[in-house]
Amino acid sequence: MKFLIKYTMAAAIGLSFTGCSKDFLNTQNPKQPVEGSFWKTEADAVSAVATIYSPIRNQMYGYYGAITGYQTMNRADDMWMLAGEGGDSGVDQYTSFTNTPGTAGSDFGSLYNGINRANVFLKYIDQIPMDEAKKKVLIAEVHFLRGMYYFLLAANYGNVPIRLLPAVDDTGSGSKASSPEAEVWKQVIADFNVAKGGLPVTRPGAEQGRVTRGTAIAYLGKALVYTKQYAEAETELKALLTTPYNYDLVPNFEDNFKPSTKFNNESVFELAYDGLLGPGGVWGNDSPNGQLGFQLPQFCGSAGTGAWFKLVPGISIVRDFVSEERPAGSNTRFDKRMYTSFFWKYSDYEDTTDIKDEKWFGDQPFDTLWKAAQTKMSVNVGLTYPDVRGKKGRFLIKKYTNFYINKPDANSMYDAAYRNNNLRVIRFAEVLLLHAEACAQNGNTTAAAADLKRIRDRAGLANKTWGGKEELMKEIEKQSELEFFFEGHRFFDLKRWHTPAEIKQIFIDNKKQGASNFQPKHFYLPIPQDEINTSTEIDQHPLWK
Repeated sequence: MKFLIKYTMAAAIGLSFTGCSKDFLNTQNPKQPVEGSFWKTEADAVSAVATIYSPIRNQMYGYYGAITGYQTMNRADDMWMLAGEGGDSGVDQYTSFTNTPGTAGSDFGSLYNGINRANVFLKYIDQIPMDEAKKKVLIAEVHFLRGMYYFLLAANYGNVPIRLLPAVDDTGSGSKASSPEAEVWKQVIADFNVAKGGLPVTRPGAEQGRVTRGTAIAYLGKALVYTKQYAEAETELKALLTTPYNYDLVPNFEDNFKPSTKFNNESVFELAYDGLLGPGGVWGNDSPNGQLGFQLPQFCGSAGTGAWFKLVPGISIVRDFVSEERPAGSNTRFDKRMYTSFFWKYSDYEDTTDIKDEKWFGDQPFDTLWKAAQTKMSVNVGLTYPDVRGKKGRFLIKKYTNFYINKPDANSMYDAAYRNNNLRVIRFAEVLLLHAEACAQNGNTTAAAADLKRIRDRAGLANKTWGGKEELMKEIEKQSELEFFFEGHRFFDLKRWHTPAEIKQIFIDNKKQGASNFQPKHFYLPIPQDEINTSTEIDQHPLWK
């Protein structure tokens, strides 16, 4: 996604006509682009598209950033946010279900910022003289991005306003009432269908990171699964299992989380970062060049590694990883994905000689990392991992840390060289599990079982058979939990499969922090109170009134 780095603030300014009436100023500053002067060339159009990506990729505070959206995505039972952190935009309240409409850290506004930029682009693109084929691709790309923003709004907030014009053109006051969630999902699907029809199957190397037709189909299938349109979802997702698409599971699960293996065959969409480029600085801003580095390792990295150590695995994810051992003769005792998901001392629980204890971050053994972690972990009442093979459970997050750098203080905040990883937003593994879900719901149990076998085979699990839809869905739920630990899937999967009462009981059973606080309203995030205060027409979600 280096095209994002090439362009300047001009495009962002040209896309930001959200607050003032058209006649507010009658003079034009010759040093800044405005509506009448920006939309002239193909380069203008490409730079405008770059700014539409930025509200999700901006770190720390983009939707997939290290503080706000990414942390609120991980509010299910597979994660535990360490108590006593504070200062992190209220995300501790979201994860313990004590948040209110006034809790800081909502990405509601930034998602609409992306939508507005998309709407401005779609308003002006036809006035730019350029090759029609290139224009079609850009229009499809922008429809995808707008659809993705509405996807995130629908999944997180439910009923929200639908804006298909720039804010200043949409209503005179800039305010608009919320639409029912079902209508928002219709808009999501409509945008993804436009994107599917215009995006290329592949991108040249210089455009790596920009969405493709496969990305659009994957998201379309995902939206159809979320809205329980299983027949249509099965059809869409099945297309990605064959040519012209060459997606596949990479043999080594760990290759999905290292910078040396970006854009592999499993990658359907990933956000590209390069901490060595651009003037963003460690705190960044909402410019296309702001905060280019990948900062998540700074939050989840272990104590003693230069990271801030704010997150650890949930109790139940450890239990579920160790509950299904590999078949006899395997060279590791546990699910292969567990070795990428967690740090732990292998010799505590292994009884083979083929896998040795590893050292990380300047050859530190696990015992050293665990000792450094105890100051924070010991004050978290209830955070006790299950015993494994008669020994105390001791686990720390490995996935999305800088585990691949064996140097002390390999933090991602203050050293640009250590923030060059990419965030994998959707992997082919998710396509397979979404396809399996659609197939199971449609009664196509053979296809669902085949998808599950591919997932389980890579994890090194024993062959297994399932009797029908209910057994398949239980397995899909478990494999989704294990496959996507700390990737922000679990909460939204549970919403799809369970009622609020069932989710609360699952959280209680799984000893999730704040489980007793969970109420039906926590199915959704509330629209921020400042939006309600300043937008006279907008409606708070009924469950939050």
